[in-house]
Amino acid sequence: MKVELPFLAEGVEGGDVVQVLVAEGERVTEGQSLIELETDKATVPVPSPVAGTVAKLLIRQGDHLQVGQAIVELDGAQEGQPAQPTSKPAAPAAPQTEPPPPQAQAAPDRGNEEPDAKQAPPRSVAEQPAAATSAERGSASAGAAVPASPSVRRLARELGVDLARVQGSESGGRITAEDVKAYVRERTRRTEARPDGGAGQGGDRFTTLYGSERREALPSLRRKIAANMAQAWSTIPHVHQFQEADITDLLVLQERYAPKFKEKGVRLTMTSLLLKAVTHALKLYPQLNATIDLTNGEVVYKDYYNIGVAVDTPAGLIVPVIHQVDRKDLFQISVELADLAERTRNRQVKLEELRGATFTVSNMGGIGAGPFMPIINPPEVGILGVGRGRMTPVYRDGGFVPRTMLPLCVAYDHRLVDGAVGARFTNEIVKVLEDFQAMFLGL
Repeated sequence: MKVELPFLAEGVEGGDVVQVLVAEGERVTEGQSLIELETDKATVPVPSPVAGTVAKLLIRQGDHLQVGQAIVELDGAQEGQPAQPTSKPAAPAAPQTEPPPPQAQAAPDRGNEEPDAKQAPPRSVAEQPAAATSAERGSASAGAAVPASPSVRRLARELGVDLARVQGSESGGRITAEDVKAYVRERTRRTEARPDGGAGQGGDRFTTLYGSERREALPSLRRKIAANMAQAWSTIPHVHQFQEADITDLLVLQERYAPKFKEKGVRLTMTSLLLKAVTHALKLYPQLNATIDLTNGEVVYKDYYNIGVAVDTPAGLIVPVIHQVDRKDLFQISVELADLAERTRNRQVKLEELRGATFTVSNMGGIGAGPFMPIINPPEVGILGVGRGRMTPVYRDGGFVPRTMLPLCVAYDHRLVDGAVGARFTNEIVKVLEDFQAMFLGL
């Protein structure tokens, strides 16, 4: 039977194979992890639904899979699927009805066409490199020109590809741009499979007219980030509200209670304080804790406060969610935030911990960033960007005094949030940060 990639979570259509955890001939038990899959923002194991022996691996590390795509073939499985008896006779049936002509003998086995459908272009090059190369080299030595358009030749030069090594997919062996790209992808795969890692950085190097280049496959996470950011920037009318908060007294408060938190094994960070301040402001201005349902022409106001926290990871920006922030004290928030951030950096965060946010906080002060304009994470309608606090001379009571000012920028969706509401919301966050204890006193 063939084991297919199951439905993982709402909105997750597939991902990249990070690691293959089994080998052909290996006996697996029901529930044993077959592969690790990098989805939009989390790495999840894919278990075997039944026990059996791995007859054939249909994927490899680096492949991009879609839900429903076959992963492995299992023999002796405890549970069967109708697909097994139908797929078995398919292989011998083909030669009976249509004997392969001499020129088709190098074609790939039709029985393997389904699991390898997404890799068909690279396979045509990889499975017959010797035949294709010798035939085309012979043609070139005879003085025949390689059949390719000027644009394809230019692409090949830029990628450092010898067209004599590429098999054309069109009539008469004509080479297309996709054939060249498929050749590059397959060469990259072969390079990555070498023990030395090929280029040493997981990619393949080319010499172009302008110098050396290294090409790598775009990771699943980066593809998702790119798609989300492009969609958000092009479809949401952003307004960015800048403000500064005097956090001098807040830093004194943080320093006073930091040892108490440390005794309990956790740090009291500025992000924890920001989450409390934002939640307080969201309760006063529910427009920023809502979403727009354009299909039904409705505004969905949320009575819960789940705050996403942007975390910088080696793979890219990931936003795990602290749920029910309004029901947790600062200690609970600090503990959960530290644990969630650590697991996110190690790609151990769960899919449910990445969903359900009603607002997002992106604090880049820890890496020394100044003011910046964050992009809203749809379907949310607001996000707070925080830069690094800096000592600034502030005029007070007839003289200048040193104060620590924290740069803030609230981005909000102008389709739902008016400028006045966005400004008042931002001012409320500033008010809380400048007099944090007043919030707990209800002032």
